[in-house]
Amino acid sequence: MVTDRVTMARGVVNAQLVGASKEVKAMAHEVLSYAVEGAEFSAAFGPGKWDGRSSFFANATCRFPAGFAHMLHAELTRRGVKVQIAANPLPKPKGSPDVLSDEERDGDPRYAYQPRTIRQLLKHGRGIAQIATGGGKSRIARLGARALRMPTLFITTRGVLMHQMKEGFEEDGWRVGVIGDGEWSPVRGINVAMVQTLMARLAEGSVEKELTAIIERRARAEEQEKLDLKKSMKASNAKPGDIHKMLDRLEKRQESERLSDEALAKEATAKADRQNKLRATTIKFLEMIEFVIGEEAHEAGGNSYFEILRHCKNAHYRLALTATPFMRDDAEDNMRLMAAFGPILIQVTEKELIDKGILATPYFKYVDTSPPKALFKTTPYQRAYKVGISENSIRNAVIVNEAMKGVRAGLPVMILVQHKAHGVNVQTALETAGAKVRFIQGEDNQKARKAALAGLKTGSIEVLIGTTILDVGVDVPAVGMVILAGAGKAEVALRQRIGRGLRAKKGVPNIAFILDFVDKQNTHLRDHARQRRGIVEATPGFAERILLPNQDFPWHLLVSAAQAA
Repeated sequence: MVTDRVTMARGVVNAQLVGASKEVKAMAHEVLSYAVEGAEFSAAFGPGKWDGRSSFFANATCRFPAGFAHMLHAELTRRGVKVQIAANPLPKPKGSPDVLSDEERDGDPRYAYQPRTIRQLLKHGRGIAQIATGGGKSRIARLGARALRMPTLFITTRGVLMHQMKEGFEEDGWRVGVIGDGEWSPVRGINVAMVQTLMARLAEGSVEKELTAIIERRARAEEQEKLDLKKSMKASNAKPGDIHKMLDRLEKRQESERLSDEALAKEATAKADRQNKLRATTIKFLEMIEFVIGEEAHEAGGNSYFEILRHCKNAHYRLALTATPFMRDDAEDNMRLMAAFGPILIQVTEKELIDKGILATPYFKYVDTSPPKALFKTTPYQRAYKVGISENSIRNAVIVNEAMKGVRAGLPVMILVQHKAHGVNVQTALETAGAKVRFIQGEDNQKARKAALAGLKTGSIEVLIGTTILDVGVDVPAVGMVILAGAGKAEVALRQRIGRGLRAKKGVPNIAFILDFVDKQNTHLRDHARQRRGIVEATPGFAERILLPNQDFPWHLLVSAAQAA
């Protein structure tokens, strides 16, 4: 064990080790290192060259992202290094202490973890709230805004979540600015924003880049014009010679209309200047923010969240909300989440929420079906998905049959698919079976989506089919059955989709039926199905109620409750 002393100077964005020996630097570099994705394909990778790892710790300056300060402090201390922290105190919250004085929500002590999360935030300044789906992450965000009453930025990658949080903050009496979906209307209070919009505005303007983009756009437009001309002339049965003559004329006209090099440079310079002005305005806005909330922050992988928060130089308070942190395949992406927001402050599991009755008790049924004729074990994935999932009439018939059983039992049913074609197939079959069904997808606007969810709640819609648009930001307590029709293997998406049915029920048994498939007829589909089931089996609160093969859902629980009522 090493005996050494070092000072850790911690700021809002970055931290630095002061007076670190070579040995301590090596430790810090190791603690903050990660395996680089795809390193094995690099020419530099190999014995005696590069081990395929990089680090968030810069040896030359001893600097690192401030989000790692807690972890690095703990690890250096464990190894015998005496670490002294040098940091300014956190700004004093401007909200009323009464906001967090009550351990209950509406007189319900089950929700004590929500104010406790904000108390942890006020104590430490930053961190990740790992709250299982259905645990009220949005309410925690609103509670944090009320406790701090500072310029706040709520960021997400999903437009539906942005609009949902805007409505939530407005219910609390805030004036809310919007940055996303083509809107830039920031205010000094609370702002909701999309990561994609902020990143587009933060891009640096470059004359060379703009010039290349202009030339490429022009080339694509000219080529499309030629293709359209060919198509129209062939449709009119024009002779090949006439087609060539018309194409020659078109090319001459296009050449005459092209801008000169000087005009191109002028246009590119103007575009670059406009982009740099947007960047400067955006950075100035971000520097005004004192509290950042990252919703569904497991999506902080890549450089986007990290880059945005790098410019939030006065955001002493940072809260990441996610049910599934550190579950991305890329180790660097996982570490960027902590770099941007800090360590885990609180964990609330599915089992805890189920045991408290905050979430419904789930029952999982896995169905095995006979294979379609055109599907084999070695069929490549893309074709296997089409034949074995989207266009599999046997599998789709099971989906329809199970959904109709749910409808007859009075359960609002949600069917989740991956692709539009699959949703259309299931919708058609359900309509034929007599169900009141609606299919919503990515292109449906916010108004249509809300109307569909409201219809499911009131009963005017019995079955709601949705693509990934339903994965997040959906609060429909009425859903009693979720059919995972779309296969796939991603853990984050699976937990979100299961969570669609776990919202607590009122006036009916607090249970939810989750249907999935074995899909064993093809190697790819089988492996994905096994991964999905493995996630359920490894999750306390889920694993206890996986039904046996050929065992049906406990419909009698619904019948008993109806008779008792």
